[in-house]
Order: sequence, then structure tokens, then C-alpha cells
Amino acid sequence: MGDSFHHTTDSRRDRTSAVRCCAAAGAVVGLLAAGCGTQTAPSAAPATPSAPSAAPAAPLKVADAAGVDMCTILSDSELTVLGVRLDSQRPFNTQGVIGCRWLGKPYTLSMERDNSTLAGYQAQRTRPQFVDFTDNTVNGRSGAHFSISRSGLQCVQLIDGGSTSLSINVAVPANLKPAPIKPCDEAFRIAEMVEPRLPRAPK
Repeated sequence: MGDSFHHTTDSRRDRTSAVRCCAAAGAVVGLLAAGCGTQTAPSAAPATPSAPSAAPAAPLKVADAAGVDMCTILSDSELTVLGVRLDSQRPFNTQGVIGCRWLGKPYTLSMERDNSTLAGYQAQRTRPQFVDFTDNTVNGRSGAHFSISRSGLQCVQLIDGGSTSLSINVAVPANLKPAPIKPCDEAFRIAEMVEPRLPRAPK
């Protein structure tokens, strides 16, 4: 289980570097294509255009979460229920990424306030440090998740925090086979516990 601490620290350094070292900008180019179909008889009626689909629900407006303490956002009793050993808590502040990590059964948990926004991560989604990067929502708030490696044994769930992003990192030791949990599912479940305690923009 001790190795999980090192793996979590290394992955945090890698993904922080990936976001900071590259410009978070991209151009989206729309292409219009016209196709030629089989000719129809002059009397054929033109096709009726389909009705436009309903617009997706807008994500929740968020307030700045730069002051959120991810080390205390869950209570000791909640962490205990998650299988975390309270005496294993280790705070960290690495290049502006601030949070805590705990050893637990059957995984290592890290919760942190990042130095990059959710949009900054989304702009880097194709980088090799971010495996299977997928946008999602946590209780209606914009988020995303990705794995650290192809093994799928470590997953990070991001939550939009305005000028920052909040992340929940779940890592399962490689010697536990089969893996007792799905890291991305567990990270998302914990994110659903965290999200209601984050600041929201006034309606």
C-alpha cells in the first residue's frame, strides 16, 4: 500500500506539469459538406427537416472555490466509512496543488485543490498523461475524469471550482487482483459527497 503514495505523488506531478507547460488553447473548425445523391423524380416532395433536439441542461453556476480545504471537507466519520485510516493523513502542497492523502482499504485516497481550472484540463485531454479523459457532471456541476494509466488502477475525478478545480484521486494497489473496486466509480461517488459543500454562485 505504501507504493500507492509514491504513484499518487508521481501522477500528480505529471498531470500538473502537463497542464502548466502547454497553452490551453485550441481552434475548432467546422466543415460543411455537400453530398450528391441519386436523382429523384421531379414530382417527389422535398424531405421534411427534422425538429431540432432539445438543448442540454446548462451546468450549475459556481463560485470561486479557491478557499476550499479539501483536507477537511469530509468529516472523520465519513472518511472512516470510506475505509480511510485517519492516522495516515498526509497533507501536501506541490506547485500550488494543495490537499491531503490517506491510506485506506482497499485504496489510497487523495483530495486536492488544483492550480489549474477544469477548462485547463479539458484543453489538454489528448495528452498521454490523461487516459480515457471523459467530461461528466457531478450533481449537475461540470466535471471530468481520467485514468492515470491503461491499467485503470488509478482514476482522478475533477470538479469545476471556478478559478480552480477540485480533484478526487483513487488508487488501487497493483497487487490486489482482481481490483476490489472500480477507481473511477469510487472517485465519482466521493465527488458526489464533496460537491454539495462547494460554494455556488447566487441565483
